[in-house]
Amino acid sequence: MIGCSKLLPVLIFGIVLSAVCTADDKPISFSADRMSGAAGKKDEKTVLSGHASVSVGSLRITGDEIELSGTDFRYVKAFGNVTGVDSEQGFSFTADILTYDRETETASFQGSAKLVDTKHDVETSAGLIVYNKQTEIAQLQTGVKLKRKNIDCVSEFALYRRSVSMLDLTGKPVVTRDGDEFKANRITVNLETEFITLDGSVSGKLKETKKKEEAGSKAASPASGDAGAGSSASASGDVD
Repeated sequence: MIGCSKLLPVLIFGIVLSAVCTADDKPISFSADRMSGAAGKKDEKTVLSGHASVSVGSLRITGDEIELSGTDFRYVKAFGNVTGVDSEQGFSFTADILTYDRETETASFQGSAKLVDTKHDVETSAGLIVYNKQTEIAQLQTGVKLKRKNIDCVSEFALYRRSVSMLDLTGKPVVTRDGDEFKANRITVNLETEFITLDGSVSGKLKETKKKEEAGSKAASPASGDAGAGSSASASGDVD
């Protein structure tokens, strides 16, 4: 005869797995080395430990530990060596901590967060990244860095709209494109066309082309040498 103490873990696992798989049109499944939690109460927390993995539709999250909480496990929170990928939307990520709301489809990446938009070849990193799958908008703050092809951007705050490839930068933004550097109070970048709009306290340094550099050396003119050092302005402007 099998004792109740041996049956209980199996019973708990069966109840939790059933609740997870029938939650909504985007079922959630999981795996881990260990699991703990209460049976029969959907709104209580379940903890997955050791090689924990949770999948919600096309989104897959892995971490050292993952918590599932809320009604029908609405909230997912991952800790330690957090990584993941969304095969449908085309992005991957790493972070120290991740929280995900299955109802609003909003993910928050905290601590050394990196979000790679593989669909548009854009790499981002920041202290905090909040991404909404429904709107395809990412909000980044604290030590923001973004790179796409020939463009490198740094700032304290950024709004990245994936669907239209637009980036808004504030908080001492600096954009470098092919060696040219631009600064302003606010910078907007079309990542697809590389069109840059500068607004407020604008300044920049433009790198000479090879042809201009050769012409300048032949002319041996001090004036042309100064022009090659850069340019600056104090009003808003656009850069092609």
